[in-house]
Amino acid sequence: MDDPAFRHWLAARSWALSVRYCKVVSLLLPPAALATDLPLLALGTEHLEWLVGWQVAAELVCLAVFAIDRWSHRWRGSEPALYAFCVAFIVLCTWIGMVDGLLRGDFSIYAAGLTFGAAVAATPRRVRQPLYAASLLALAGPVWLRTGSDPAALVTTLVNPFCVVMLCLWLDRITFSRDLALYLETRRAEAERERADHLLHNVLPQAVADELKRDRRYQARKHENLGVLFADIAGFTQYAGRLPPDALVVVLDQIFSSFDEVVERHGLEKIKTIGDAYMAVSDGRLPVLCQLALDLREALERYNRANGTALGMRIGIHAGPAVAGVLGTRRFLYDVWGDTVNIASRVESSGRAGCIHVTEAVVQQARDQFSFGARGLVELQGRGRILTWWLLGPQQQQATAMADTALA
Repeated sequence: MDDPAFRHWLAARSWALSVRYCKVVSLLLPPAALATDLPLLALGTEHLEWLVGWQVAAELVCLAVFAIDRWSHRWRGSEPALYAFCVAFIVLCTWIGMVDGLLRGDFSIYAAGLTFGAAVAATPRRVRQPLYAASLLALAGPVWLRTGSDPAALVTTLVNPFCVVMLCLWLDRITFSRDLALYLETRRAEAERERADHLLHNVLPQAVADELKRDRRYQARKHENLGVLFADIAGFTQYAGRLPPDALVVVLDQIFSSFDEVVERHGLEKIKTIGDAYMAVSDGRLPVLCQLALDLREALERYNRANGTALGMRIGIHAGPAVAGVLGTRRFLYDVWGDTVNIASRVESSGRAGCIHVTEAVVQQARDQFSFGARGLVELQGRGRILTWWLLGPQQQQATAMADTALA
């Protein structure tokens, strides 16, 4: 599989496994070397320097791997570093095989090292296969010297190393296939997780979704200055009565989908839709919520122009303390509660189609950027008479309109 992403993943994985293997070897090698070398030294065994040299070289290779993994961000987990380690590892296995073959005719360390390496780590490119064959040829030299140049003895002695090489070739294929299957399964799992996260983030605000995934619950939070916007399509009940059910769903989907795009563009949070009503909030960013109201009205006007309809929309905004949280554990709902929400809903219902009705709290926080026209005292159900305003538009646009009127 010549996928660059897979090659990068496999090189990083195999490098990490190789580092773990080197850690074990570096810890076990010194005591094992002492236990092996001291008896041989007492017996005065020939060629002992080759064994000691291999032990030192193996320890140095392990230390080099540690150094690269710890301090070299460029080479750590890269293909060149992995290939260099594989070459060094096979050379070390061949070296100990040649030493043991000359001293004892024993290839157990050679076999254990070579097969374990093939089973642990795979390589993106097939770089180890020719090295296995070269290692088998290299073993023939010391075996030839030890057997007294006897061809039959040479062939008999190399049967086991030959079987080891064949096993390594097979293990290479198995290891590569195993890692490829793991990679594909990991990619599928990641794709499913991303799709689930995308769906969850469409249902809940990202911070809420992340906390639910992490803690399996969301702690309700109080917001001291939460802007709440309600928008309702005026006269939609009578309009919907003339539509078949499937057409009604299409109309609402088109309108609310355009609203969702506007909310996302402003970085605000949609809370829910209730029939033909739409609710969004802003934590302390009242000027942005005012601009959202203007853009929602413009979005409905664009829909009217495109579809030949004459739908109007009442919008109401209020700001104040409110509590946000998640209800339930199945088909859960993120919602906002408090007197602020109730007032915002009643400000919307007492407004006029095509207008944006706001309270004094909104005017106080957005008057530097937007123009407002006083409506006066309005009776709100359960709240008595309160002073409300109409949101007219941004300050600059209002100033331009007044200048044009004066020139005319």
